[in-house]
Amino acid sequence: METFQTGHDPITGKADQFVTTWLAKHFFRKRFSGYIGEIIMTLIKMPPAGTPYRFSDLFFAKLGLFQGEEVFDEFTTILKHYFQVDHLALVNSGTTANFVIYNVLKELRRNKKQNEVILPAYTAPSLLLPIEAAQLKPVLVDIDPDTFNLSVEKVQEKLSEKTLAIMPVHMFGLPCEVEAFLTMTAKTDIFVLEDGASALGTTINNRHIGTIAPFGFYSLNRGKNVSTLAGGIITWQDTGLTELFRKHVAALPTLSQRAKWLMFLRFCGLSLAVRPFPYTVLNPFIAKFKYTTLHTHFDTFQYTPMQAELGINLWKRIDLLDRKRVENGKRLIEIFQNQFGFHIPNIPIGARVAFNQFPVIVDDLEKRSQIIRQLSSEGIETSTLYDHPLHHIFPELNTEGPDPYPIATHLAEHLLLIPPHAQINARIITKVQKVIENLG
Repeated sequence: METFQTGHDPITGKADQFVTTWLAKHFFRKRFSGYIGEIIMTLIKMPPAGTPYRFSDLFFAKLGLFQGEEVFDEFTTILKHYFQVDHLALVNSGTTANFVIYNVLKELRRNKKQNEVILPAYTAPSLLLPIEAAQLKPVLVDIDPDTFNLSVEKVQEKLSEKTLAIMPVHMFGLPCEVEAFLTMTAKTDIFVLEDGASALGTTINNRHIGTIAPFGFYSLNRGKNVSTLAGGIITWQDTGLTELFRKHVAALPTLSQRAKWLMFLRFCGLSLAVRPFPYTVLNPFIAKFKYTTLHTHFDTFQYTPMQAELGINLWKRIDLLDRKRVENGKRLIEIFQNQFGFHIPNIPIGARVAFNQFPVIVDDLEKRSQIIRQLSSEGIETSTLYDHPLHHIFPELNTEGPDPYPIATHLAEHLLLIPPHAQINARIITKVQKVIENLG
């Protein structure tokens, strides 16, 4: 009889695995024998997202509360080696990273009429916040039904003298056609910046997405591929821009010591919330902290030594965390690719996708609801993410008729996301397969 566990030893650590496995064997199955015990075990839910933290991560994060600037240098060096880049900066969130890049681009633009940023009509609504804060204007473009990402053809139609930047968003971890956008803008004053917030670990032809264009950024927020509770990474290619980026990052406010301790306490809470047993027991409480409303503002501040120390410890096992997302994604592709009524994105040749979530378009909405219910009964929480595209959430962005971005609308209405993170093991993937086959 199998024992429930959060994952393999290298992911959560031996102590963590021992605690969860002991609870499964000695508390549930010995106290509640036979069929009842099995039922109770199925009630344990797998978190839909989250970096699996070890107890040692808590220890090193706490050490960071007493560290100085040297810890930033160490973590930055580690990240530069990982991404294979020369220039990189850390801030408090991916949103702030995006905002800093916009401010740099505004200083670099040759024509002040350039105030438009092109982005996909289906993406995180929070991406509009730094555009607004930088006093720029969003211009929406439909997505490609084959890639689930920004349509190259549709972008070409939207370029104008007002275009400041194109921002391909690597949704769900899927690589965009960045090279096509670079070719498109080669003889123009238009910048290309990559949003790799949900795609840390994805590579194409052995290059990390987020480092292909002259500018890119990632998120280290909760729910991302790797999380230091919050955080953002900025990358740029031109050495001559280093001082400009440093100026904008240095201008960000710093957190007080009290705020840093509060952040550490939130991290302690998150480290419990991403474990299956505490997640299940505390789910009514945890649900209150899930994002259920639109963000209306964002805070900007400097990255903290606590987060840097946590990041240093997490990056000791980054290859494993990346590989689990890649392997789980490949297994889910095998499950869905030949199933009638399901559509999954085409993966570019040479891509190694570290899925943040595995996206599936389900033609039959009733079947989608059945899948969600049945997977939930198996302890697997799925998501539909954003139920509406940006032009439905913000009607003022729609200036071209009833629905100028139909592919984005269809994706929003039919999307199903399955978690592929490091705690999703072969047993859980098999459960997904059985549910899909039974409903197929």
